[in-house]
Amino acid sequence: MGLTLRGGSQSAKVVAMRAASSLRASITTLLRRADLAPAVLIIAGISFLAHILVGNNYGYFRDELYVLAMSQHPAFGYVDVPPLVPWITLIPRLLTGNALWAIHVISALVCAATIILTGLMARLLGGTRWVQGLAALGSATALVLMANGSIYTYDVFDAFWWSASATILIVLLRDERPRDFIAFGLVAGLGLLTKETILFWGFALILGLLLTRQRRLLFTRWTVFGGLIAFALVLPFLIWNATNGWASVQYWAGYSKNHSAGGSPLDFLINQLLGMNPLSVLLWGAGLWYFFSARGARFRVFGWAYLILFVLFSAIQGKTYFLAPAYPPLYAAGAVLLGQWRVRWPRWIAAYPVLLVVSAVLLAPAVMPVLPPAVYGHIYGKGGNAGSQQDAGDIDGLPQALADRFGWGEQIALIAQVYHSLPMDEQRVACIFTSNYGEAGALVQFGGRYHLPPPISGHNAFYLWGPQGCTGQVVITINISPQDAAQGFNSVMLAARTSCDDCVDFENHAPILILRQPKAKVPFAVLWAQAKHYD
Repeated sequence: MGLTLRGGSQSAKVVAMRAASSLRASITTLLRRADLAPAVLIIAGISFLAHILVGNNYGYFRDELYVLAMSQHPAFGYVDVPPLVPWITLIPRLLTGNALWAIHVISALVCAATIILTGLMARLLGGTRWVQGLAALGSATALVLMANGSIYTYDVFDAFWWSASATILIVLLRDERPRDFIAFGLVAGLGLLTKETILFWGFALILGLLLTRQRRLLFTRWTVFGGLIAFALVLPFLIWNATNGWASVQYWAGYSKNHSAGGSPLDFLINQLLGMNPLSVLLWGAGLWYFFSARGARFRVFGWAYLILFVLFSAIQGKTYFLAPAYPPLYAAGAVLLGQWRVRWPRWIAAYPVLLVVSAVLLAPAVMPVLPPAVYGHIYGKGGNAGSQQDAGDIDGLPQALADRFGWGEQIALIAQVYHSLPMDEQRVACIFTSNYGEAGALVQFGGRYHLPPPISGHNAFYLWGPQGCTGQVVITINISPQDAAQGFNSVMLAARTSCDDCVDFENHAPILILRQPKAKVPFAVLWAQAKHYD
């Protein structure tokens, strides 16, 4: 038996060593074929390390809590997003119980991969090693991508799929190889399983191709095959929608009304300049020029696609980050053009990457959880929230992307106090109703430690998960006004109000009510449809 065990152990070690050697060889071969400049990998590695070092600061972001809750309800779709990211979330949930650092490792990896793809695009456009490094630096110092890399949500994955599809399209156009639409369709399908907004990208690319001489590449059987692959991948999501009242269609139909950023096209342009890093305008502006120049004519589709999306998102008053995934091709092309200018103005152009790095370091605390809130408030003050288009933190002026990581633990602890103050007979039937998915997601994540019942909410996916057996006899609510609650209950008692220094205003001083004696004489499940709000 001992000989058998030792032999099995040695055999396992040999297999493991061979697997590791094979993996190293595969990675080495891939890097050799990609022929990427070492600077690209170094910049991506620094970005990954930076996000990991701050990944456990602050707390869970509102949308992170929502995605983590989705992972506990595996499905082929959700009201506001397709299923891929919640499926991926099963990995950290099963391995670490959704530890904050674990989910941020994934977002940091995806962010680093987008940076690498930007450098690869520059190489495919004929860029030297210096050019590839500058393109990667452009992505790495883009404030929106820096922010996305520090948050585990669908936006960081969305940017990756846009960049992956752009990389494939560059190869397709360079080699005039329409069969690459097969790979394009695969990536587009995965992108559609991540976030529906890649449809805007696909629309802009198709329209852009029709405006160029490369339009002939669209009219082949390979385009049809690629489209069929994308359709096959997204078909389960479409079937899910058909069986759930086209929930995603309802959500997006009201999105512009509920989430419009407002402002004029000039405002949208200013927000692009600020959101992407003010100093990067030279890089992506040069990229736009390159695509409309004679040298970049073959790849002009990316110039048209950017302009089409800019006009489209301005018209629907979209948010700054809607256009962010379209920038990596511009960074790659701009780096190629700046590589030419470097010959004429070597000192000025050589100083530009240094300025990008310095600006990124100075602006990083506004988009990543780098500084303690009090230190942030002392350095940046309320002015640091300018242009965030969201409610600010209450005390230290944190922008919404940072402020929305505070207050959740304290909020759930307070709800637990209210719940456990009820008589035991009321605790057995009490349910907790929240006004939004952030509060409900926080209850899913933290409620177990206080032995709280599962939360219910009418917001987005939580509505489809139903009232979960709630009878409505005793209901604890968070962030529902007493006036609204009084319409459905005869007894409305204000039990507590939340208090947090750095959370978003909407979650500060939020009322926690205990509702009793429902006015309706029909079962609570029958009234559930009135709770629905998709926004």
